[in-house]
Amino acid sequence: MKSIEQIMQYDHERLDALLEAGAKKLQEGQWHAAAELLEQFRHGIEDSHMRVEETILFPAFEKHSGNANHPLTALLCKGHQDLRIFIQEMSEAIHIQDIEEYNAILGTVKALLKLHDNKEETELYPYISEALSDHGEAAGQLILHGC
Repeated sequence: MKSIEQIMQYDHERLDALLEAGAKKLQEGQWHAAAELLEQFRHGIEDSHMRVEETILFPAFEKHSGNANHPLTALLCKGHQDLRIFIQEMSEAIHIQDIEEYNAILGTVKALLKLHDNKEETELYPYISEALSDHGEAAGQLILHGC
């Protein structure tokens, strides 16, 4: 099995690829295909990736650190809240076929994801395996199988 750190980094790359594929379809004028890819991205990031982080990884990190309100997990949860809003706004821009609005939000989402993912990969994930009794095996399986 790969480590939870490797699995989560792989999932970041997979999600980034979905976001890029949707943006490409939109630039080609394929609104329906772009909407479907954005929905796949939304499902992957909200229903799988962020759910595993918020229900398993963040609490384990906080318990391991001895800080139930750790500033790192608070910041990451805020990033998740922001992403949920931006994804909804991207969906609405697709629905009304407003490519300028979509592109503006997409730029913000890409910048946010780059910073967010880097923070997780450098400050959170390296400590997760130690914080979980199974070293992240169950969480990793949830990610690999899309919850």
